[in-house]
Amino acid sequence: MWRPSLSLIIALISIFSLLAISCGGADAPESADKAPAAKAPAAKAQPTIANVKGTTPTPVPKPKPASANAQAKAISAGKYGGTIPMQISGNVAHWDIMKCGSGGTCMSPTSPIYNGLVHYNGETSEPLDIRGDLATGWTLSDDGMSYIFTLPTDARWHDGAPITADDVVFSLDEMVRDDVPRPRSGQIRPYYESSKALDPYTVQVDLKFQASAFLPFLATEFMKMWPKHHVETGVDMGLEQNILGSGPFKMVEHTKDVGYKYEKNEDYFKEGLPYFDGMEYFIINDSSRVLAAYKAQQCLMSVYLNSNMNVREGKELAKAMEGKGTVYFAGPTLWHSLLINTEAEPFTDVRVRRALQLILHRQAFNAIFGDGEYLLGSPFPPDQWFSSSTEDLLKLPGLRETADGEKHPDDIAEAQRLMAEAGYADGFKTTILAGNFLSFPDMAQVAADQLKRWLNIDAVVQPEEPAAGYVRYEAGDWKLGFHGNGILVMDPDQIIGGSYLSKATRNYSAWEPAKIRELYDAQQRETDLDARRGMVLEMEEYLANQDSHLVITEWAMLIPYVDNRIKNYNIAAGFANHSNKEHLWFEK
Repeated sequence: MWRPSLSLIIALISIFSLLAISCGGADAPESADKAPAAKAPAAKAQPTIANVKGTTPTPVPKPKPASANAQAKAISAGKYGGTIPMQISGNVAHWDIMKCGSGGTCMSPTSPIYNGLVHYNGETSEPLDIRGDLATGWTLSDDGMSYIFTLPTDARWHDGAPITADDVVFSLDEMVRDDVPRPRSGQIRPYYESSKALDPYTVQVDLKFQASAFLPFLATEFMKMWPKHHVETGVDMGLEQNILGSGPFKMVEHTKDVGYKYEKNEDYFKEGLPYFDGMEYFIINDSSRVLAAYKAQQCLMSVYLNSNMNVREGKELAKAMEGKGTVYFAGPTLWHSLLINTEAEPFTDVRVRRALQLILHRQAFNAIFGDGEYLLGSPFPPDQWFSSSTEDLLKLPGLRETADGEKHPDDIAEAQRLMAEAGYADGFKTTILAGNFLSFPDMAQVAADQLKRWLNIDAVVQPEEPAAGYVRYEAGDWKLGFHGNGILVMDPDQIIGGSYLSKATRNYSAWEPAKIRELYDAQQRETDLDARRGMVLEMEEYLANQDSHLVITEWAMLIPYVDNRIKNYNIAAGFANHSNKEHLWFEK
């Protein structure tokens, strides 16, 4: 069976450095019997751009049982075996899933080790098809304020200890702590009141108010359960040696700058799952090497392909791999932005921040990096049920253009006036921190060029390895930064709660005006859809025209790549199910 070791890969790196460094050798992964033939599917593999218009508000998902489809397929089809080689952009920042803010550098490597209480059904692309993960089922009270979840009696942690209701209560309480970083899991904090164990395998979760977004958030890949007996010993869950989960895979080997190796959990409580014997993540962060690895079919799946390539490169890969693999363009799933450290001079001055909002030419970013496929860079993705239309956004200061596609002169003049009023008519010197993935250094340079051209700001781009970049952000060691944020649930709670509140994922300077907090809290509790939309649009107007700690340059697509021999892969909303691989198998 083809099963490359990380030690072998280390040796091969020097050999392949003059070529495109591969993810795992020259052969495709084996199934239980032999390596599957590279058969072209009946339909040609073409990139698909999802329709992002006409979205509907988040309803309260109806309780559903755990999906039995995958288990049944596993038993009947017998499509087992093989180790899947995947490409990832960088080293893991830490292994604490509750501290995760990043999909590529934390969530994706960590998620396969753990289970959530519920998760998105990876066998469909329906955005709100939520099923039990650890939960075998649940009920919702008539007033929408209480969930009762039941647990399996045979589920075990990787050390053999039983999973009980006490573990779930402990984990939920950990997610909502406000004295430690909880950038993603903490997004249930506004809804969560308390939980209690009704018996060893039954949990009651009470909400502060009826919240349609609670279960969709709880089902995302960041909301994993922890072993109470292990964490209460005082271990640091961010350290590799302290990893202890219940999930379909166990991380068994890690080599910095090379990758991670996982083996199947042979005692997994879901009958017949997972299909794969294991997974290997190989760290490749240069776009040319990434393209070469996929073209050679030495990587068969991406963790986040768009961490290393833009839309144009994704289209190039789709054309090259027609009949062999599929590149998906699904979105909007994440934004790219210029972050502003509101605690660092001169960005403490709202006039300077407003000038940056006015001066960046969003459409230029889309043309360069999105090949025209991205959406307009505004606080919310346009054309959603809760946001402005693209047509209306194009009329706003900072987002409008001239008839020939140039930056609007009125915006340039107003930005220059604000800079002069703040005492910076001649500009100033600063830096832009940019993690070395998702073309961020290149995007940062485009931003720097625009700042120089119109405001005489000398901004030096500082590329940084992603994990090290996060350390600098969290320490406040930055002025400007070019970064992004993923959308797990297409709901205003996700966007505001994940980006604009003081403890949000990409709010490293803890910027939070009272107006945004007031409107955010009010819209969460509003059951009238039109009234809620009005509040969200008021937030959008404030962030676009008054003040913000970031300038969104574009709303981008998720770009996964999947070899056609990998079956049962589906794209759901945002990043909701992208790391769930227990239901995937190799075609024999």
